[in-house]
Amino acid sequence: MKPFKLFLISLIILAIFITPIGCAKESETILEEPEEEVEESNGESESMKEEIVEETSEEEPAEVAGEEGNGAGNNGNFGKATLSADWIYYQNSYDEGKFYKIKTNGSEREKINDDTPDYINVVGDWIYYRSTMAWIYKVKTDGSEREIINGDETDFVSVMGDWVYFVSISSGNKIYKIKTDGSGLEKISDDDSGEFSVAGDWIYYNNNDDGDRIYKIKTDGSGREKINDDMSYYINVVGDWIYYTIPGVDAAGIYKIKTDGSGKEKINDDPSYCINILGDWIYYGKLDDNAKIYKFKTDGSGKEKINDDMSLFINIAGDWIYYDNLDDHLAYRIKTDGSERQPAD
Repeated sequence: MKPFKLFLISLIILAIFITPIGCAKESETILEEPEEEVEESNGESESMKEEIVEETSEEEPAEVAGEEGNGAGNNGNFGKATLSADWIYYQNSYDEGKFYKIKTNGSEREKINDDTPDYINVVGDWIYYRSTMAWIYKVKTDGSEREIINGDETDFVSVMGDWVYFVSISSGNKIYKIKTDGSGLEKISDDDSGEFSVAGDWIYYNNNDDGDRIYKIKTDGSGREKINDDMSYYINVVGDWIYYTIPGVDAAGIYKIKTDGSGKEKINDDPSYCINILGDWIYYGKLDDNAKIYKFKTDGSGKEKINDDMSLFINIAGDWIYYDNLDDHLAYRIKTDGSERQPAD
């Protein structure tokens, strides 16, 4: 976990009690030892010396509907839950953070394995996630055939089709991609990057080398462009719009801007974090109301309060919101209309 993220998570807690501040991420401690060694067939080393992808790459982008492993909004909140078919896959804080799945109707809860997963992505009958040593793993949805895909320290994992996109902490926070079978490791960008969102054949990311401004780059490493001049966090790309938060006091709020960099608009004045978008609704933690979850429409109308908990890491799975409660340090879920709050066990 990068130092600036550790700094920001401490500011988040202070912000709830003192003054509004921007986004924050969690530093998770993983205690167990790895169960297997990385296979040399993955083709990578600790130094990750692969060359940046050539702009002449002939690779086709993964744009098939349903092949996205988890949404950008969830991944921006550590991807602790996701929906696939009629199953919700999640990290169970009531069993030491182990990996579980449950039917959307609350039946058939099953433990997948003893890992503590985050950045959970489901594509077909495979689950891709980060766990022990911050490595990337995959396992079948029935808990079988657990494998290591990449054995370097990683952050922010997102799966699209046959490719796993991630930030490599081991190589200075550069964006890489690797095939879901562990082959074909390629570097996409030389920028020091934080969170990102993959949309079609573009990756939108905040560039730590340029004050966390939003940039975009094609999945083949070409076409790098700067989008805005704001310090931007919790990037969600929906259609032709990028939604994000700005920290601070004067500029704090939720903004949107076109993917070509035009049409910037402030759509909410609340000091916000952990934003996540589902359909026409934006869900977020409202820092000046004890980090309670609110929602409003993407056009800025219809603001509603969802819960009364001090909330962190807002993940949406179907019509359920999964979140961490900072009051008791356990996870809960609640319907997107604010009903049926219950432990996410």
